[in-house]
Amino acid sequence: MNRSSVSICQLADADFDAADGILKAAFGFPESSKPDMRRYLALQPDGWFLAVRAGAPIGMVGAVDYGQFAYIGLMAVHPDEQSRGVGRALMQHLLSWLDARGTPVALLDATEAGRPLYASLGFVEEDHACIYALQELVTPAASVAPPVRLLQPKDVREVVEFDARVFGAERGAVLRGFITDYSGRFFVAHDEKGRLSGYLCAQSRRLGPWAAPRPEDAERLLKAALTLPFAGGANVLVPRVNRAAPQLLEGYGFRMVRAIRHMRRGGTHGPGQREWLFGQASFAIG
Repeated sequence: MNRSSVSICQLADADFDAADGILKAAFGFPESSKPDMRRYLALQPDGWFLAVRAGAPIGMVGAVDYGQFAYIGLMAVHPDEQSRGVGRALMQHLLSWLDARGTPVALLDATEAGRPLYASLGFVEEDHACIYALQELVTPAASVAPPVRLLQPKDVREVVEFDARVFGAERGAVLRGFITDYSGRFFVAHDEKGRLSGYLCAQSRRLGPWAAPRPEDAERLLKAALTLPFAGGANVLVPRVNRAAPQLLEGYGFRMVRAIRHMRRGGTHGPGQREWLFGQASFAIG
């Protein structure tokens, strides 16, 4: 296929069905990704793109620009169109968009199939993101116990400021979206002096975003989250640099499913305190 026959346009709400079909075909997702796409498009309306050939959508990619860096996600090409230059066209378009904005660093989590393309575009491997899935709950928690409690409105500002130190950029819009969507499933922990020492959002299928500098606070938050039901089990996306996470998760019945490469373009090192991150929000937005 001549790459010139592919056009790139901005993803819009009307494209969600087509984009969802691409993601299911490319990755075998059993569930619809449309709720996630709505979230991501609301966060960055101009940052999500669709590849089209002969009027048919065949690929997609996008990013959320946090200022200090952008996080790239949902890079997918329909299997019928793979190895024909579509992925490169999408990534070059997206990287040109980021360069025009002056975004100095781009991050992504790469499958093994995608790694050679990203490396050819200047991405370097920096870490791994490990997928853990809950196989069997070993010690279920009966109730939420202090110093962990459900988030209250007065906590939001402190959570946003705390998260910025861990994540490496302010992402209040992301956190407020999760707080709204998962009301009653967002926990905070405090230290002996009453200062915020961690937080965890228990999505319907995933634990994250989840951050805590101290493993003991991470465990208290995990115990609180495991008092809740999960639709079809729970999973966590954990940076490998977090050395405390495997023992903690495995002690509660989680097992590692696979690890994919965390890659960076630009800068000299990754942002924030990735070793304090026990669970990413998603592979698409970090």
